[in-house]
Amino acid sequence: MRLYVYVLQGKGLAVKDTYFILQVGKHKSKTRVFRNNSNPVWNEEFVFRVNGNNDQQELVVSVFNHDDDDDFGSFFNGSGDLVGRVQIPVWSVAAEQNQTLPPTWFSLEKPMTGKFINMDCG
Repeated sequence: MRLYVYVLQGKGLAVKDTYFILQVGKHKSKTRVFRNNSNPVWNEEFVFRVNGNNDQQELVVSVFNHDDDDDFGSFFNGSGDLVGRVQIPVWSVAAEQNQTLPPTWFSLEKPMTGKFINMDCG
């Protein structure tokens, strides 16, 4: 099965240089860094191949505040501060009509350590 993910936008972000890392299993993708904007509009599409049991698979979307001092080696490791994350079970998408989840705002979960910045992303 293929999982298509559209990162649309964020609203009222407390940080202004942000990007997302999306992960399904071992596969990761990253949005571009959006600078100087608390209401960024990414409009980026990603495709993941989902194998195995959908009941145990999830899409993890992590939001980071970009750090200009970090090197390229941390490109997919989340350079900068973790703002928050959302975990979306793949089965919740597969269970929807036409296996499509309509555009939805998600609230970010607080990171386990560090400072949390409350914001919504969709």
